[in-house]
Amino acid sequence: MVRDIRTSPRGLIAPLKQTELASLRDLQDGKLLALPHDHRSRLFDLELIAEIDGQVAVTALGRERLVSDR
Repeated sequence: MVRDIRTSPRGLIAPLKQTELASLRDLQDGKLLALPHDHRSRLFDLELIAEIDGQVAVTALGRERLVSDR
């Protein structure tokens, strides 16, 4: 029997809703005061954001995603 080794799309190729992308962009620009919970969990899962020293920050992959989605 063959194992199914497919994984969900990650980082750059995972589909994002426009509102999730807007939240990521606002977080990067410092305009976002509170990240919606559902956006936060999805962006963490895709490794587009990370918690650093108790603060949520856009990762290098997240910045690359913002550039590619412009």
